[in-house]
Amino acid sequence: MPKVALTDRFCQAAKVREGRKTDFFDSSTTGLCLRVSAGGAKAFFLVFTKPGTDKRAWLKLGRYPDLSLAKAREAAKGSRGDVTDGLDPIAEKRAEAASMSVTDLVENYLARRASKNRSGDEIARRLRKNVSGRDAEGRKIDDPENVTRPIGEMKLAALHRRDLTKAIDAITDRGAATEAVRVFEDLRAMVRWARGRGDLDANLMEGMQPPAKPVERDRVLSVDEIRTMWAALSKADMWEGTRRVIRLCLILGARVGETSGMTRGELDLDRSLWVLPPERVKNANGHTLPLPAMAVDIIRDQMAEAEKLAKRMDREPSPFIFPGVGAKGSIGGAAIAKALKRQEITVKGKTTILGVEPFTAHDLRRTAATRMEELGVNPFVIAHILNHVSMTRASVTSRIYARHSYIPEMTVALSLWADRLAGIMSGGANVVPIAGRAT
Repeated sequence: MPKVALTDRFCQAAKVREGRKTDFFDSSTTGLCLRVSAGGAKAFFLVFTKPGTDKRAWLKLGRYPDLSLAKAREAAKGSRGDVTDGLDPIAEKRAEAASMSVTDLVENYLARRASKNRSGDEIARRLRKNVSGRDAEGRKIDDPENVTRPIGEMKLAALHRRDLTKAIDAITDRGAATEAVRVFEDLRAMVRWARGRGDLDANLMEGMQPPAKPVERDRVLSVDEIRTMWAALSKADMWEGTRRVIRLCLILGARVGETSGMTRGELDLDRSLWVLPPERVKNANGHTLPLPAMAVDIIRDQMAEAEKLAKRMDREPSPFIFPGVGAKGSIGGAAIAKALKRQEITVKGKTTILGVEPFTAHDLRRTAATRMEELGVNPFVIAHILNHVSMTRASVTSRIYARHSYIPEMTVALSLWADRLAGIMSGGANVVPIAGRAT
């Protein structure tokens, strides 16, 4: 049992010296040991003498590199303090695991790890809903048909991989294939983190296959479908703010979550600009989007309505253009998806939403891009409107040297598309494509 000064470089390179495993004891932290197996697995242990006995015990702290050397030293010192106080850290760990629920683990993971992720809010929503069975406020979801199959009340000591599988299968069974894939990835990251910390002794998801990824959608609404959908939307049983979000998604080709989360501080309506900060954008690339007059009118109408509501409720206007219940936050993209889903009607085996073949808010974004291209808009300009960095920042030149904002080109393109939309609504006004215009 060699004694060495453990360093990150040493831990990375450490190999078995003889037999099936080798234990390397840290020279600076009493009892801390790095165990390396012949198969290459590495884990930190604290070796101590059980209080009141002369028996040597091994407390597994976590696997390396999931648990860093610095964190292992910190955990070892804490557990040695328990031993000094006459406690058995192994018994304490077992008792904690027996009392800790899956919901406890989820909240711990969200607070200590996922909250640092740019998409932390979405991770929290997915895990709370599909795993803990709770909403954003921490309240239990009323699910009499057990559609979500939450496992939040289960104790970690009793948790099995089949329980995780059932939770994921329930998401797939309700038709949310994309959500199922993402929850699987969230769970895999959380379980790996928990094992690294020592909250779980095994990676329950090791070897589990992710649910099948949904086929990439290519739905684009035709001109007739746009006209039918737009007309039906005004009569649909939904909040007017939801209608406006749906219309803006089609007018601007914007992401539904970014649209529904629009704030007053992001808007300069006098200059017809919407400026999204990096933290509000899916790819973390700040985005400035010109607003055609049609979009400005919709936004002004929504702001006026929100201000009237705030006045009636005797409260300050919300910073969100589309405030949610209680005005503490905005309505989310998921709420828009549910609103559209509620418009589904099936007659003689044929399902429609707002009078057309089923579609999503993201399909409206794709429709806007496709119809702008039909009008002769340069695909590179469309990529800037969509904020697709894979195209607009694909080369060193475009990322570093070419700093043109393309605001003028986007302004022309979105105005052209808004004019075409107005024509569709009125019965088909003739809008001349860019390629056919005099310059």
